[in-house]
Amino acid sequence: MRNRLIIKSFSVLCILLLALYIVLPNFFDNKFFTSKKRINLGLDLKGGSSLLLNVDLDSYFKEKLGMLADEIKESLPTKNIGVQSDKQVVVTLSNIDDYKKVSTLVHKINPNLELSRKDASIFISYKPYYKNSLINEVVSESISNVQRRLDKLGTKEVSVQKQGQNKILVQVPGVEDTEQIKSLLGKTAKLAFHLANTNIAKIQDVDHETTVVLKDSLGNSYPIFRKTEIGGDSLVNASVRFGSLGKPTVHFKFDSIASKRFAKITKENVGKPFAIILDNTVLTVPTIREPILNGEGEISGNFTEKQASELAILLKSGALPAPLKIIEEKNIGPSLGEESIKAGEIAAIISIVAVALFIIITYGELGLLASVALLFNVIFILLILTLLEATLTLPGIAGIALTVGMSVDANVLIFERIREEIRSGKRVVRAIEEGFKNAIKTILDSNITTLIAAGIMFVIGSGAIRGFSVTLSIGILCSMFSAITVTKLLIELCVNPEKLVL
Repeated sequence: MRNRLIIKSFSVLCILLLALYIVLPNFFDNKFFTSKKRINLGLDLKGGSSLLLNVDLDSYFKEKLGMLADEIKESLPTKNIGVQSDKQVVVTLSNIDDYKKVSTLVHKINPNLELSRKDASIFISYKPYYKNSLINEVVSESISNVQRRLDKLGTKEVSVQKQGQNKILVQVPGVEDTEQIKSLLGKTAKLAFHLANTNIAKIQDVDHETTVVLKDSLGNSYPIFRKTEIGGDSLVNASVRFGSLGKPTVHFKFDSIASKRFAKITKENVGKPFAIILDNTVLTVPTIREPILNGEGEISGNFTEKQASELAILLKSGALPAPLKIIEEKNIGPSLGEESIKAGEIAAIISIVAVALFIIITYGELGLLASVALLFNVIFILLILTLLEATLTLPGIAGIALTVGMSVDANVLIFERIREEIRSGKRVVRAIEEGFKNAIKTILDSNITTLIAAGIMFVIGSGAIRGFSVTLSIGILCSMFSAITVTKLLIELCVNPEKLVL
């Protein structure tokens, strides 16, 4: 029994010291603290950076119309009909009588296309209502992608909002140097896997109908078949790993459908080069040495660890449907006034102190130990927020204050059960043991229901609501640990059962 108590005390003490070592750099700058992780303050408390992005719809529709032109060209019954695209697709007929056939074919490809005819030319464009729906879809998808790139866990409190028809306002709290943000947002991240054309002796001899010449970051040219064998949207995971020489690589995994396709391609093309292309730039052209059946591979190159990490983030978040251009950049101050911030901080401190005083007055010695456990609880919450490098806003501070009150609620349940056990005639030591044991189920039930509500807020909400749900969830988990483990340990260490009064 004594050995168990010693081990338990030592474990909790080690956790506390480690937590303090990681948390204190948030409050003090000292070279003794080597951890670089910090809790970031939100836009309402500290301000940050604001970027206004323009969704390049011209590039999006140019690419989309180009794909439409290729599809029409491949589907045409006769090959003596010319097809080109710019702001609309133009089909030039060699025989006027082919108009009906082409018109039927075009509407079969996409019923949301409208046609107009002038002499031997057919002009094809999107119907206005369909074009507007495409614009809304592109902007909405871009917003989701930007959110994933900058705030994968939902702990950074990044604000991403639509402005007008095709602009996006991005506000990142606590960040003044926006170079990494611009790097993440400036890449469309369209990944594609193509077979390289090994039949070309000279670059000048390329058949541009089937092959395109692309360059790598060093300027080397490669003839690549136009056909995309697998798209980057088939990736389910991408992560940084280190190769045999210690150089960073990006390991990727396909979904089940693409894995079968990848296995088939590598089986049929052993010994041939297979190009991995990002935004029309060749990343690497490895030779297929053997069939790859598990749907996994890696992208190697002259990456730094930072570049590999950025590439992994881009691939996991998916490709942007259209390029984003930064048209305005500025630093913004706290959205709340200094007096409001101080009032919020003071309110949180007063609420924590008031709760501690209430529990001490009501339960005496046990209440004092529960208040000490509250301090542990706050430290553990700050520990997890620091490890996540989360962004703390005023609603987040409110979430912490709320969980402190809920933590005391758990202690109240436990102490009342102890009182009931003592009144039933049990010895104090046995009553404490039974009180904790019998209260745990009720504590778990109440906290799990709150966690479910917090989870729903996280999934459905955004911005400050997500921040509140994150701190609330972290606080609930920490409060259960402090109420059940730390409070019990303190009671076992400090309370004399013979003198305990409840």
